[in-house]
Amino acid sequence: MSDDLQLKKGAVMGERRKARLKWILPLVIIALGFVGMRVMILSKKAPERSVIEDRGQLVTTAPVKRAEGQVRLATHGTVVPFQKMELVPRVSGYVSEDALEVGKAFTKGAVLFTLDDEDYRLAAVKAEAQVAQAALSLAEVRSKAHSATLEWERMPGREALTPSPLLLYEPQLAAAEAQLKGVKADLAARRLDIARCRVTAPFACRVLAETVAPGQFVSQGMKVASLLASDRMDVVVPVTAEELAWVDPDRDGLRVVYRVGERQVARAGRLVRRLADVDPTGRMARLLVRVEDPFDEEVRALVPEMYVDVELVGREIGEALSIPFEALVDGRWVYIFTPEKTLSVREVRVVRRQKEQVLVSGALKEGEQVITSGVPGAAPGMKLRKWKTPVPAAE
Repeated sequence: MSDDLQLKKGAVMGERRKARLKWILPLVIIALGFVGMRVMILSKKAPERSVIEDRGQLVTTAPVKRAEGQVRLATHGTVVPFQKMELVPRVSGYVSEDALEVGKAFTKGAVLFTLDDEDYRLAAVKAEAQVAQAALSLAEVRSKAHSATLEWERMPGREALTPSPLLLYEPQLAAAEAQLKGVKADLAARRLDIARCRVTAPFACRVLAETVAPGQFVSQGMKVASLLASDRMDVVVPVTAEELAWVDPDRDGLRVVYRVGERQVARAGRLVRRLADVDPTGRMARLLVRVEDPFDEEVRALVPEMYVDVELVGREIGEALSIPFEALVDGRWVYIFTPEKTLSVREVRVVRRQKEQVLVSGALKEGEQVITSGVPGAAPGMKLRKWKTPVPAAE
């Protein structure tokens, strides 16, 4: 019995020790953690404070340059014919010879086609006979008039009388002279018809279209071909009101530029006049530029409906400065990078806008640095620093 009691007491004591450990051990762990945390906090050093220098806003700049010489206007235009006409014969007849071919070139006066003129030659022979007959009739009337005049002068007592015009053959003579003039005019018309059977080029031209063939009958006034002047070509150039103010009609150096495949072709031109209307699309003024000898080379011929670039030499620039287009702010302001590396704001007046440059006048000096990059929150005196373009390493 005593052994059993002792065993029970030992078991009870063991349970009690386990129960104490369950709540004492967590307290010990918490206490150790708290102590370790305090040690770490106390042993940590405070961070050193550093002062950051304000180096300023990073910007890109470009120098102000003086604009010299003449303004060059770069625009575009459409090629139009200098002269274009529909060819019509002035007489009717059958085509005997035909030289017309689409695209073929002819000099002024060259024969384009010929009509059979036999009927007109026969009519001319009849007219020649009529002229001979009328000349004979006129000679007879003149002879009779001369005889009548002599008889009248021999007649006694004629001083108190007035001779009748019919007696002196005056109306007959006038009628005979008019008859001769009429038949001579008819003969000239017949000969003119013969000449008109040879249809010639009215100017140096190229054939755009034609409907003539040998043996074909063509009527007077019938459209048989379309001709294009080949010795010169015009270019219609629309320009804005700002560009028009810089156009100088007396300046040489105008160029018309276009591409033929990979080849760029430049031709000299001259400004002829301003047209009386405006461009129907953009409502811009239109200039007429003329180019001589557009077909000097077949492969680079300047032909109607081509779209070309046009470079005009305008008036003298005068007192103006050139800055990059990116440097202009709100159309009237420029930011300057001063020698003190601060921002200065200047007001300018735009003289002319170009593709990449702007010509301005105002409180600027040649050589000053204008800011070409955006500056958020720009204000006078703002600190700046310039972007340095890295130099490529030598190979």
